[in-house]
Amino acid sequence: MAELEAFALHEGAFGRAVVLNLEADLVPHSHSEAHIAFWLGGARAQARIGSEVLQYSDQVALGVNAFEQHDMTLLDSDAPSVFLCFYMSRPWLEERRLATGRPLAFTSARVPINAMIRRACWTVLDLMLNAHEPRARVDDEVEQLLGAAIEASVAYPDHGMRVNAHPSLDHRLRRAIAYMREHVGDKTPVDDIAAKVGLSRAHFFALFRDQLHTTPQVFWSAVRVEEAIRRLLYEGESLTAVAMDLGFSAPSNFSRFFKGHTGVRPSTYRRAALAPSPVGSVTGLPNDREAVDLVLPRPSQQQGPWAAPWTRP
Repeated sequence: MAELEAFALHEGAFGRAVVLNLEADLVPHSHSEAHIAFWLGGARAQARIGSEVLQYSDQVALGVNAFEQHDMTLLDSDAPSVFLCFYMSRPWLEERRLATGRPLAFTSARVPINAMIRRACWTVLDLMLNAHEPRARVDDEVEQLLGAAIEASVAYPDHGMRVNAHPSLDHRLRRAIAYMREHVGDKTPVDDIAAKVGLSRAHFFALFRDQLHTTPQVFWSAVRVEEAIRRLLYEGESLTAVAMDLGFSAPSNFSRFFKGHTGVRPSTYRRAALAPSPVGSVTGLPNDREAVDLVLPRPSQQQGPWAAPWTRP
């Protein structure tokens, strides 16, 4: 059976929206962008975000701040899990910060899903699976959904649980980050980077933990993923060239690394970003919009672990 992966990706001023069909766990990782993940159905799944273990549901999406360490674990083994994920660009978040007068960070990982947000998710999914929809309309619907989700997160009762989401970084941490970005393909040991910026290993790890909620290794992997995406999508480089430049001994090792962090092989990711229509078909989904209700049928139509509580309004 063919491997199931991402089959739709849309980029706009807000950042990137990705439909993921995951059949394997994701390793602890981070992203340079804050993001929200909505579970649409399939296998039950949970994530460890920082020190918290949280389960996805039809009532709660999960929000993760930039570079915050997290993973994903499937709780059922006989079916994939379907997600709609939004990776929000820093310039777009900064515009919203200026417009609202408050920093936009997830003070709680839980993003409550109300009926309006649920309907908006289905609308965005429909639009992303229809290659003929104007990009501007997709952008507009995504931005409305993200705005509502951010407001719901701010209003969540236990907000404030994660503090200092946007700290002023220690100057030595900034130097270490600059080094990682400038030497993204190097295999410099973490201890050596700590020494270069005048820190012991213990203090180096403590700074990453306290100010970025991750580890140096996970952060550097995120930088590599970010650079890989840039080269794959905007530089037009071959997978082999990207793999070699980023320090991998073989393209297959790079592909495993990329999929372990994003849920998608790099070749599939690039095809989804550049293709005029969705890449692949999950649960036999046709590409025409009239049939889009077949993505996740209503619970009464489903059997076993594919049964999902989400129904279309």
